Amino acid sequence: MRIGFASIYSWRPHVGYMFFLAQLLQKAGHDVEFLTCDSDLPTCYTRQIRDIRPDWQECFICRAGGVRSYTGTNVSSLGQYKIAKAPLPDEWKDWTLSSASTLGRFESSADYNSDEFVAMAKKFEPVVDLAYRAAKTWIREKKLDALCIFNGRMDATRALFEAARDSKISVVSLERTWFGDGVQIYPEENCLGLGSVDDMMDSWRDKPLTSSQAKKSAGYISSRFLGQNNKEWRAYNTQSVPAPWPGDNGKRKILLIPGSINEIWGHRDWQSDWQHPTKAYDALISHLGLQANDLVLRCHPNWGETIGKRTGELPEALYTTWAKVRGIHVISSHDKTSTLGLIEQCDAIVVAGGSAALEAGALGKQIISVGPSVYQRAGMADDARDSAKLALLKLNMDLPPEMQMRRARAIARQTLRFCYTMTHRLPQYVDHVKAETTTQYLYKEGADPNRLLNILTTGRLEADDATYSSDSREETVVLDRLLMHDWAALREPGLEFDRDLYRPMTRRLLYKPIDSIRNKMPIGDR
Repeated sequence: MRIGFASIYSWRPHVGYMFFLAQLLQKAGHDVEFLTCDSDLPTCYTRQIRDIRPDWQECFICRAGGVRSYTGTNVSSLGQYKIAKAPLPDEWKDWTLSSASTLGRFESSADYNSDEFVAMAKKFEPVVDLAYRAAKTWIREKKLDALCIFNGRMDATRALFEAARDSKISVVSLERTWFGDGVQIYPEENCLGLGSVDDMMDSWRDKPLTSSQAKKSAGYISSRFLGQNNKEWRAYNTQSVPAPWPGDNGKRKILLIPGSINEIWGHRDWQSDWQHPTKAYDALISHLGLQANDLVLRCHPNWGETIGKRTGELPEALYTTWAKVRGIHVISSHDKTSTLGLIEQCDAIVVAGGSAALEAGALGKQIISVGPSVYQRAGMADDARDSAKLALLKLNMDLPPEMQMRRARAIARQTLRFCYTMTHRLPQYVDHVKAETTTQYLYKEGADPNRLLNILTTGRLEADDATYSSDSREETVVLDRLLMHDWAALREPGLEFDRDLYRPMTRRLLYKPIDSIRNKMPIGDR
């Protein structure tokens, strides 16, 4: 086969493991081609989101960390095909919207109908135009059978994804995994796609874990409770302070944990029947007969961070206004109150796709999900994504005590399995790609190229670890310890690896100092 690899943005660590995959295929006798940006685009997401350096410096840093730092063979640039003529699909301007949404951190319908959003999207139109035309020509000239691209949702990367589909070749998107190990590889969908995730959850939610698997899963979960989840791309609330449940004592303790919609906005897999999560909240309050003092709204700590040039003031203002009008207690994004502490004290949490469901599920708390999520098919959350499903919802706390206990154990068990699927089944090459930090990776020899080739030829994922236990006895031993909340004891088993078997991806001689320099710089959109 002839396989193309394209990483327009050289954000860490994506170029490194893209080159790792390319080497696998080369060693197996396949031909690989690379496509990069040599300051060819009129602008880009990196240049739009940052204002700490001139554009030429951003381009220089990006090029220095790109694929040419690993190889000078079979590398083409978008600029080689600037005059390429290829008709654009009717919907091509839509490819700009995801970048504009994330860039502006928009939240409400008014935000998305604003002149600012339209202007931001328009800046990316010449970007997707050039990238699509160049990629179509590159695919044709190189006679590619498949394309592996970073991300696939944002401006130029979306244009490359669409160019592959319109060229009738296989395409997969590559991204960083949730907890760092392995590579996220999604066939025929971009990095936000839920198709492969749903299929994997359907296949594995009813399979008991072995003792080793359950310990690994519990180790990842406990890292969050201990504040040691330093391999996740963003760790929030790290300097938190335990606090009692705020406000007047209501009959119930329902914790609302909203997220931001800007990164998932417009993606069909993440569309909800609710116009906005606040509409779901109102319907939930009405259905369950909740009073204002039954609820607490915890603004996402992400909203208190400046990302690029923007703060999270838009979502924070929207949710704060909604809550205050209804007399609901609000904890701001800047508040140091421990979100984990609130989860431990609540009767149920309400989420719209956020990862707080992991901790809540591990504690056996009821999870009410009002939007799409990676755990929507994991069996750990109550589905309230539309009015019909919401009408069937009951609070676990209203059940008899024995049933409450059984339900809590069932939620924790499904959470344990969900976590293992997310860390060891859905990611690929977990044993061969290990994160030391969020950006520094080590790689082990001996990975099977046929795993990637099968994904490219069949268009579906197989579990990276397809083993499981014949019964739930071993899993139950770990589950019992999980429900005892002995996080320190659960943290260690199974998460370490023999570093002597791994090595960093080697850059070309002239580029070797890059990593030591970049490790001192802020990562991603910081």
